[in-house]
Amino acid sequence: MSRLLDIRQTTQEVAEAITAALGIDVEIIDDRLTIIAGTGRYKEKIGQKEEEGNVQSGLTYSQVLQTGEPYVIEDAQNNADYAALEAELAEVCCPIKLSGRVIGLMGLVAFTEQQRHTLLCNRGPLLTFLERMAYLLASKVSETKIATELTSIVETIRDGILAVDKDGIITSCNMMAERLIGQTREQLIGIALSKIWPDSSFHEVLQSGVGYRDREEIHTRSPLRRGGMPLHFFTTVMPINASGHGASSADHAPIGTVLSFRDSADVRRMVYDLTEKEESSSFQEIIGTSETILRVKEQGQKIALSNSTVLITGESGTGKSLFARAIHHSGSRKKRPFITVNCGAIPDALLESELFGYEPGAFTGASKNGKVGKFELANGGTIFLDEIGDLSLHLQVKLLHVLQYREIERVGSTRSLSIDVRVIAATNRDLEQMITDGEFREDLFFRLNVIPLHLPSLKERQEDIPLLLTQALARHARLIGKEISGFDQETMELLVSYQWPGNIRELENVVEYAVNLATERLITVDSIPARLRRTHSGEKETRKLKAQLDVFEKQIIERVLRETGYSVEDKVKAAKLLGISESTLYRRIRELGIRARP
Repeated sequence: MSRLLDIRQTTQEVAEAITAALGIDVEIIDDRLTIIAGTGRYKEKIGQKEEEGNVQSGLTYSQVLQTGEPYVIEDAQNNADYAALEAELAEVCCPIKLSGRVIGLMGLVAFTEQQRHTLLCNRGPLLTFLERMAYLLASKVSETKIATELTSIVETIRDGILAVDKDGIITSCNMMAERLIGQTREQLIGIALSKIWPDSSFHEVLQSGVGYRDREEIHTRSPLRRGGMPLHFFTTVMPINASGHGASSADHAPIGTVLSFRDSADVRRMVYDLTEKEESSSFQEIIGTSETILRVKEQGQKIALSNSTVLITGESGTGKSLFARAIHHSGSRKKRPFITVNCGAIPDALLESELFGYEPGAFTGASKNGKVGKFELANGGTIFLDEIGDLSLHLQVKLLHVLQYREIERVGSTRSLSIDVRVIAATNRDLEQMITDGEFREDLFFRLNVIPLHLPSLKERQEDIPLLLTQALARHARLIGKEISGFDQETMELLVSYQWPGNIRELENVVEYAVNLATERLITVDSIPARLRRTHSGEKETRKLKAQLDVFEKQIIERVLRETGYSVEDKVKAAKLLGISESTLYRRIRELGIRARP
């Protein structure tokens, strides 16, 4: 598109100003030989082509466009390179250049002998004058180009942008500002910002000349509240000084401010995308084919689409966090935040502000900008409260309020914020016993235990252990960079028979330890932690002793049977002699492989 066409109004104004000053008609043409502006006879020809629009014609205008040099036509009627009209006598033309490229030309055309005499006698000063006018137009083109690019940038960024003058009146805004505020550009421009954001601190910047960045602002008194809810933004306000640049101190009196702001929900989503997205999981990633684990996975998939509160119980290390993530990522909230809080890992004095956030200056050491709590970060998504049994009674009351009314109150605030959060809690403690002991609120337990989900321990799903071991081995061998193909038979038997009090977490640690110590392609008993080897040795000694006792018991029963006989009545006597019941005698005869007859 023609650069000069973008500023055609300015171009026409320049042409008319030149004619008014010199009394000579002006023609301004773009790089496609289209007349963009003109005076006198050329005004009627605006939009038409010169030299038939052929920039390769070799005629005067095409030469100016190609060479970038000015031309003076002294005798237009007799110049073969000049496609003169009948009345054109002479012309002085000058290229218009932008960054070294010719974007058009400007010509002064004489139609009378007096005008011709003026042109030719003053060609030098007139060319200088035209060059300055050409520079003026090129500068305008450049400014328009920059302004267009800046407008495109401002309109495509994710933040809302407002420009405000020294009186606090909105002078400009972008499309995102329209969307976030809920008003059109026409409705916003010309009104005082304080009318729609009475809680904003922008006026402080106008007074001090010192801006601020990423300050959380909640506009509770705004007439534009959405559904009665306050406008909640993270706002940056920077001053503008007289030169148009941001002022960094009170040394420059601001002539206005620029505000950029983003909806708090967008900020929460951004934080989630940066910190949590890579940790998504599904039920397919939960390893196991045993009936117990398949039953729990099926139950988890059924409840995933619900918004009801879930309480996951089970021993430490059974995968409660993994199940919570799988429930979230299999449900309708999977594209929204999943926020984890370990209630047992944060001191009680800090946990309240961690969960619910706090207002600026709420307590000694608090950030001057306040802080968003985990419940707010999880808004629209899921919050996972791990180790819920470690929550103090004081915070149990607050959590109960959240579950009942779906609203939170920041520390140091008197304002309630509505939230839409699914709660998944988990514990390895016996909450019902804690209720009996007065350590856990019964009403909170019922609120949490809407959907109970109990995870089996590893000893309850022993048939899954070989698969879990194989998967863990492949993962850790890849991470450490070793080629290990599996476990030898003795080691596999040891690991399968082990009770795994730490469940899957302990299994992962044992495999990682073994991979680090392994020197062969198969994991051997020597690579297993010593405590597991000791347990294995103890079990082997126990089995050896039991086998010896079985042999001794078999010999005694056989001797008594030989003395009493093998009939039913004889076995009644034998049981009495042995001091055991008849049923026990028959069971031991069967278990020890004793012949029923001699």
